[in-house]
Amino acid sequence: MIVLKFVGLFVLSLTCLLVAAVLLQDVDPEQTSPDFQVHSFPDTLAGRAYDLDSLKAIIGDNKILPPGFEVTAAIACSAFPELKDVNIEMVLTPGGAPMEATVDVWSLLGSREGRRYKILLNDAKGGFFDPILLRALPFDAQVGVIAHELGHVVYYHKLNLLQFGKWGLNYLRDDEFRALHERSTDLMPVYYGLGSQIYQYAWFVRHDPSTQPFYDVEKNFMNRYYLTDEELGKIMSDKRKN
Repeated sequence: MIVLKFVGLFVLSLTCLLVAAVLLQDVDPEQTSPDFQVHSFPDTLAGRAYDLDSLKAIIGDNKILPPGFEVTAAIACSAFPELKDVNIEMVLTPGGAPMEATVDVWSLLGSREGRRYKILLNDAKGGFFDPILLRALPFDAQVGVIAHELGHVVYYHKLNLLQFGKWGLNYLRDDEFRALHERSTDLMPVYYGLGSQIYQYAWFVRHDPSTQPFYDVEKNFMNRYYLTDEELGKIMSDKRKN
């Protein structure tokens, strides 16, 4: 009985220390621009011929691309040279959020080089999200929204285990933190040369006739957590002037 009490106290103490260590972490919700020169992509990527093998050579052999969307995913990946050696799997799922970037939690316990990330892409049929799922988007908008998710991976890859825990807590419990993080992640495609593509995604979701039933319901949510096409257009215009 004494041994069990000792073990229980030890586990409780260890848990308290871990929680305290997580809570003490300083995690900035906002994304930042890269400190290196990025590739400048054309405003319109649709209607061009792409060699998938060449794109795969650019992005590395540790990327699993979503079936049917290999080219758009590879183009988006090519904008993030720091992710070339990072393991990323893009998976079509039968439900869930329209798009979501996540990390294999167990891989956080190892080295940063061994981490494994997943981008989950809802491909359900006949659901509420149908108008904004990847298959419903124009080519450039597909590239833009995948680049948004890759922006999350860039952010995650900078965090250590404790920082990732603090980020998760803040994201779940602090609405302002979540909004700052998501809206600044919308800037990642802009920073990495795909501003036109994320703009086209933002415009499509808000103005295309096919998306109006969705947007009429989710307008407040979308505009709270994600940049509008007007906001992106102004940011890109100001960026060109500077």
